[in-house]
Amino acid sequence: MKSLRHRLPSLTSLMVFEAAARTLNFTRAAEELHVSQAAVSKQIRYLEDYFGFELFQRHGRRVTLSSRGQQLLQKVSASFNYLADAVDELGTHTSVASVTLAANTAMSHYWLSAAINAFRDRYPAFGVNIRVITSDHTPDHFADDVNLAVVYDPSRRIGWSGELLFEEELYPVASPDYIRSHPLCGEGPEALLSHRLLDYERVEPNWINWPVWFESLGVNARGLKASGHGNNYTVLVDAAARGHGVTLGTRYLLDLELQSGRLARLSDFSVRSGRGYYLMLNNEQPYREEVGLIHQWLREFRVDAAEGG
Repeated sequence: MKSLRHRLPSLTSLMVFEAAARTLNFTRAAEELHVSQAAVSKQIRYLEDYFGFELFQRHGRRVTLSSRGQQLLQKVSASFNYLADAVDELGTHTSVASVTLAANTAMSHYWLSAAINAFRDRYPAFGVNIRVITSDHTPDHFADDVNLAVVYDPSRRIGWSGELLFEEELYPVASPDYIRSHPLCGEGPEALLSHRLLDYERVEPNWINWPVWFESLGVNARGLKASGHGNNYTVLVDAAARGHGVTLGTRYLLDLELQSGRLARLSDFSVRSGRGYYLMLNNEQPYREEVGLIHQWLREFRVDAAEGG
């Protein structure tokens, strides 16, 4: 792939074009950019030579945009506004303190978001921005700028300390309507093999899907073909809640989904993987009171969720 420098004309010429196209007046554009009118005309000619077609139609001293000029203006204007927003956002972050948290998609969506919302309700005057990085690639959770991470089976990490939030326990869940119309027939976990099983792609090898779950209960699930797949856990949980089948639910992670009635357990069969979710603290970052407050809150929210489960 070519670099942007080789794919784009001069950015100066694009900025001059945006001002001229927006004002439809080369003189006004020159005043806005603090350059001469001749400099504006030169940059426009450069762009028209670059593209090989006219961007403006000249009518004496008046100019209008050609159809291709209008097309270019829409793209250039949107791009510059996007860049300006990014610069403004960075400028805001430099003046307002922030705490950065990281977690995978499922944890961010089902547990961490609830914990953060509860924290904001408890501390409405908390003046620090809470930034969340969501990624299913574990190394992303340990970036230098991350203060706290809620991580699945993190292993030992230099410069980080952690504690177990909750152990992983997995059991089949589905919508109440699905369970009423598809009751479990049979006494063993193999009875689930006749159901519409929803599974996800194992992005990392330590994730547990249906074949691993069945094998942990002594059921031969080799060659098992799921009825539906999703590229992440939240997609599967939503599909199950809509009555499309059965997926594996994680205790504590889906407590609120079960309490709300969107999902229910299909059976009492469950698997404890020996793994779990850990709350990790970046010890390479200087200690800050706001980080300590959120850290303590997440530890307490863990206890609340466990007691409610």
